Amino acid sequence: MISKIIKQIWNQRRTNGWIFIELVITGFFLWTVIEPVYVLMVNRLEPKGYQEDGRYVVNLGAYGKTHGLRDTTITNAQRKEAFFRISKLVREQPEVESAYLSLHSSMPNSLSWNGGQFYPDTLSYKEEKYIHAQQYEVLSEAGTDIFHTLGIKDARTGEELKMPEDVNTHPTCFVSEQFAKRMFGSIEVVGKEIFDTNIFYKIAGVFQEIKTRDYSGSYPLVIYFAKDFYMHDYVHKNYFIVFKLKDGVDFDAFNERFKKEVAPHMNQGNFYFEKFKTFADMREELGTMNGVYNQLRLKLSLAAFALLCIFLGMVGTFWIRCNARRQEIGLMRSMGATEGRIRKQFLTEAGLLVSVAFVFSLLLVVNFVVMADEGMTKQQVTGYTDFAYVSEWLSPAVQFGMVSLLTYLSLMLIALVGTFIPVKRASEVLPANALKDE
Repeated sequence: MISKIIKQIWNQRRTNGWIFIELVITGFFLWTVIEPVYVLMVNRLEPKGYQEDGRYVVNLGAYGKTHGLRDTTITNAQRKEAFFRISKLVREQPEVESAYLSLHSSMPNSLSWNGGQFYPDTLSYKEEKYIHAQQYEVLSEAGTDIFHTLGIKDARTGEELKMPEDVNTHPTCFVSEQFAKRMFGSIEVVGKEIFDTNIFYKIAGVFQEIKTRDYSGSYPLVIYFAKDFYMHDYVHKNYFIVFKLKDGVDFDAFNERFKKEVAPHMNQGNFYFEKFKTFADMREELGTMNGVYNQLRLKLSLAAFALLCIFLGMVGTFWIRCNARRQEIGLMRSMGATEGRIRKQFLTEAGLLVSVAFVFSLLLVVNFVVMADEGMTKQQVTGYTDFAYVSEWLSPAVQFGMVSLLTYLSLMLIALVGTFIPVKRASEVLPANALKDE
């Protein structure tokens, strides 16, 4: 049957030739439409690596040097002590289960990004062989716990990580799976050290990947602890306390009570309580500030419009092709061909046309990917981009293969729908009626 269908396609090569050219061009264009959407969906579906429910951020405001309420007699040391008192005040609230003190916006979806270079040894430092990673610097004050607060889990056991008891006896850090694999080739790195040009940090654990930007993939991450920090002479809003409420606590009631009873006591050291932020608020603020969400909405809208145009164009083409062969269908019916056999033949013809045309479309796609500097959409990240792909779904080979498969299936579905409906209607017409214009 296949040989007869191929012969039939060849006999109608003039008509099928135009359809073939249309399919080649459509396949190439559809590939370029689906590819950025695929990257977007992979990024969005990648696990966050932390928990958001019940987690909030205390945003501390600070009076600048020219502010009328600023106390100019307060020293930096006094400001630092005030910051610790404020953090303790938050942690001791009965509704709060755990909290940690964030330096340099060390939390997901923060408005700033802090990173550095890490080396496995001093020889690598001299040879400039390093891994660039994002850094979370956390104050190791007693009673703080970043792992429980954010629900960060051990990469080896899947259990929630625990704060080490000896975190203040020597420089200690935790690293992400990706960092460990890139630096040492394995996640079995507990007890090893990494060097950041000044200090050797002992690795106390490896955690599951954390995606610190909602709209992008994860990045190598190092969490390390500081016993102290430098309080700048100038005042800025870079001081945050991240906390987790106990299960069952109503945030609205907590927020109302906190503002009335606790917030007034936070006006010290030229600090003051500004507001609470949810992680959803921070995602929206960051995405809006960077214009990312507008770009994503635009891409999705353009992709949806392009798919609609392609669908209507291809369905119309195959519809006209089938209607033009109504007399042929009537002749086949008069010679005893069943409705099912006619549908199968026309659907097979459409499938063969799509399959062959798609091979030529891929040749155009390969040429586009190789020749264009940005032929394939890269994973969106904040910070440096010279790193191995995080998700295996975004490795060049897998990304190309998956996008090609989705494109082929989309083309095939459109072609079969555009063929099936008119062929079904034509095959149901009586042979005499179909041949009346013969």
